[in-house]
Amino acid sequence: MPYKENKLRQLGKSSISATDIASQFWCEKQMELNYLYGKKYTEQMRKGRQIHETLQAETFIPLTVEPVTYADYMYKVGYEDYMALKTLDEKGVCRELQIYGSLNGYRIVGKIDELRKEKESTRIIELKTIEANARIAAFDEAKMKLHTVQIMLYKRLLDSIKNREYTLYNFAKSYGIESLKLSDTFLRGLHTIGIKEEFANIGEIYRMVFDAISALPPISEKLELRYIDRFSGKQASSIIINYSEEKINSQLKFALGYWNGDREALPVSEEEKWKCKLCKFYGKECKVWWNGD
Repeated sequence: MPYKENKLRQLGKSSISATDIASQFWCEKQMELNYLYGKKYTEQMRKGRQIHETLQAETFIPLTVEPVTYADYMYKVGYEDYMALKTLDEKGVCRELQIYGSLNGYRIVGKIDELRKEKESTRIIELKTIEANARIAAFDEAKMKLHTVQIMLYKRLLDSIKNREYTLYNFAKSYGIESLKLSDTFLRGLHTIGIKEEFANIGEIYRMVFDAISALPPISEKLELRYIDRFSGKQASSIIINYSEEKINSQLKFALGYWNGDREALPVSEEEKWKCKLCKFYGKECKVWWNGD
């Protein structure tokens, strides 16, 4: 569909992230403006990223060889995915797992914060940072809604790979993996750190990733939102979300209406215009609820 392609091109994108879709349930207009005018990297975001990196480092050391080309970057992501999945068997926990999928012909990508092996299943955990001493009761329904959408979408994507509905073939065709070649500089770096020739191959590393996901115990219907204190890095609280196929289908139908071009980006409703004062576009690029204050 031509309009579909234009919408992604308008925002400078080639795929839709799980975070994009979740953000549509906070303010769809803000999500769009972030791409059109640039998203500000805040101190809160920096602290949150720091916590994620610390937790990841507890399970495995990310690849230290820096990518030079797109092919190198894709290999690095695949290698770190494979190493993360290995720790699920070895330590019972997997962190920062990037996954892929397809919805209505769109490439979808997401990064699962954590998987934990339980007795007969695999639990998905999404980590969110909060202010010091904040309690989960202080989180409003609006914020919880987008967190719920995001973690349910992760289960949908992971199930699709595990059940071989979205396969290595689908992924390779979508991302042109078979035609990618690692740069000589990157290859030398891989060999220097001891990665064998047979594993210094994009197709092979992703084959191992897809096989490892397919071999996972069933993905639990109980999804966990875990809230981490932004300053101490300690867990503040958690909520268990029951996965609902009907609910996520309805939410995705709404979200894809924007990407399909069925409608323009929606601003928040009048009942939620309090969100506007938290937005950097308020009164500038967006004046839907601006009253000149």
